Amino acid sequence: MYVGDLVNIEKDTYSKDKYIITSVKPRINLLPRPKIANIQKLLIVMSSVPIPDMELVDKLIIYCMMNGIEPIIVVSKSDVLDEAFISDIMAQYYFLTVFAVSSKKGIGIADICKYISGSITAVCGQSAAGKSTLINAIIPGIDLQTQDVSKKISRGKQTTRSNSLYYYKDIIIADTPGFSRLDLNIDCADLSAYYPEFDEYLGKCKYLDCAHIKEGADCAIVTAVESGKINKNRYDRYVSLYQKLKILGEKKYD
Repeated sequence: MYVGDLVNIEKDTYSKDKYIITSVKPRINLLPRPKIANIQKLLIVMSSVPIPDMELVDKLIIYCMMNGIEPIIVVSKSDVLDEAFISDIMAQYYFLTVFAVSSKKGIGIADICKYISGSITAVCGQSAAGKSTLINAIIPGIDLQTQDVSKKISRGKQTTRSNSLYYYKDIIIADTPGFSRLDLNIDCADLSAYYPEFDEYLGKCKYLDCAHIKEGADCAIVTAVESGKINKNRYDRYVSLYQKLKILGEKKYD
């Protein structure tokens, strides 16, 4: 049995206040790392400081799509961020729900609470991006440890050590370690299917086995990037991830 499991229980006939788990209900999903079940939504927390690992964000979105989870982008510390940063994130992830919040000032927290109400929601993000501060703002009184950014190395230290579920009214929040290092178990040839902005161009390339890497005018996706219809930063990370997955795939058969 795992954190997030839904179970059937019966009253313990030998105790006044104890119950016995009789069975575990079918799972929506079971994430292997971190080990947690039935996640419906994932809040991906980022800020301009520490510098966001955008490839990790893209991998998390793919991970969600593979496991039937809705990815949600949360730009934290919005009260001190350059508006251009927020606008850029919204432009890159126009196909997702994006919240710009300030957990310390309470900006945008009510909107997030309303959106995730009734769901089991996990929260992930780089250390010091504002993950624990966000959970503290959503779940009053839990007072999770937070971590500032190191001025020397421009990143934070991981503070979450184990999977935990927190409840508040109709909100269930899973605070989980393990999302910071994520390996995708997919074939490079299938990667393009996990980029929603590619959808209208798939099947329109000159060659059916097009990898959408450097085919130039023969590739509908490359053409869309060059014309500004697909975000170039997202596309460049697609190319990088494709090449990494290709190398991993080749190693399997060495």
